[in-house]
Amino acid sequence: MAANPNTLGPSFPEYWSRRMQRKHYKTDRYREIVSMEEQQTLKKGDTVHRPYRSELTVNDLGADGSFKRQALTNTDESLAIDKEKEISFYVRDIDAMQSNYREINEYADDAAVKLGNQIDGDVLGEYDAADSDVDDGDLGGTDNNGITLSTSNLDKIFGEANEALDALDINMDDRWAIISPQFYNVLWQRIGGRDTLLGDKSGERGHSGSWAGFKLIKSNACGWSAVLKMATIAADTETVTINGVVFTADADGAAVGEGHWSIQTTADLCRAQLVDAINNSQGYAAGVGAVDTYIEVTAANRALLKNIVATNDNTADTLTLKAEGRSYVAVSETLGATADVWTPATQIQHNLFGQGKPIDLVIQKKPNVQTFHRDGFVGSDVVSYVVYGLKTFDDGDAQLVDVKIRSDAF
Repeated sequence: MAANPNTLGPSFPEYWSRRMQRKHYKTDRYREIVSMEEQQTLKKGDTVHRPYRSELTVNDLGADGSFKRQALTNTDESLAIDKEKEISFYVRDIDAMQSNYREINEYADDAAVKLGNQIDGDVLGEYDAADSDVDDGDLGGTDNNGITLSTSNLDKIFGEANEALDALDINMDDRWAIISPQFYNVLWQRIGGRDTLLGDKSGERGHSGSWAGFKLIKSNACGWSAVLKMATIAADTETVTINGVVFTADADGAAVGEGHWSIQTTADLCRAQLVDAINNSQGYAAGVGAVDTYIEVTAANRALLKNIVATNDNTADTLTLKAEGRSYVAVSETLGATADVWTPATQIQHNLFGQGKPIDLVIQKKPNVQTFHRDGFVGSDVVSYVVYGLKTFDDGDAQLVDVKIRSDAF
């Protein structure tokens, strides 16, 4: 084909769309399962107390009419307003004036959604408050391991969850299951794609129908956890990777480079130092740290670790991760010891089943936009923040079931 002999490109106009591109965020589901009855109480103050009573027992009345007095014990539990989250950014007045778009409004809308997602993740992270769980042991396997989900064991999972609630005398009404897209996919295969089997509420207000007496609520913000066995001190250059963020072991007292940690002198100290590096316990800025502890990861990598918290257990020789609002996280390692691995069966996505509104939430300050003139600048800081607290009280614990699904194959 002959080349175009003309050069007319400089006269071609270019256009800007009338709108910016859409952002795709998780849809909050927490409103379906939380009680906000204390919201009015905590307009002022930072704590609400709600005690619970001890159990009474039935005794035989004595032949002579005697009886046994029982001691009464009230136990206090409290909900604290202890979560303060913010999103802020700066916009020059000139940029706002000359832009083709309303940047402040667009980004402020994003901030409100992200703050709602934060609350959602915290609420679904209450799986570890549940009095009951359904795990591999309930299906004939190993206790505390996650279930390898399949169309053949799906009905058994729902049956076990119902039994767990029934055993604690939980009301049959308003039972729900917050399930992940991966869980829903297997359910969809189980019913052969016939959505009529999920009932006529499917698709209504975020509902995905019902199954086995549970209202189905699909969420991409389920809690997740994983266990790394680490009984041996790491060797220089060995790595542990979490959500794409690589942590590299360096010789004791020689941590250099972002994401590197000093292996210390024992396996327990090595593991504890890795936990500090994952959590940035010292609060270092990106690239800052110490050769005898760890060097902080990049700001971009720290964002990838948001809402992922590591804990160390010297007794079990393990490092445990808990992630909220993540659904699941990919992990790997290059540790030399054969036994030191992310145990596949303990990489668990926590689908939350329950009844009623067992989790108490108080949002003392709802997210809205505030602008502040920035001293010394021609522009404004735009701030959105939220103040809240949540608690699963003792009576709510019984209304929750933690359904543990293996995520290593997702």
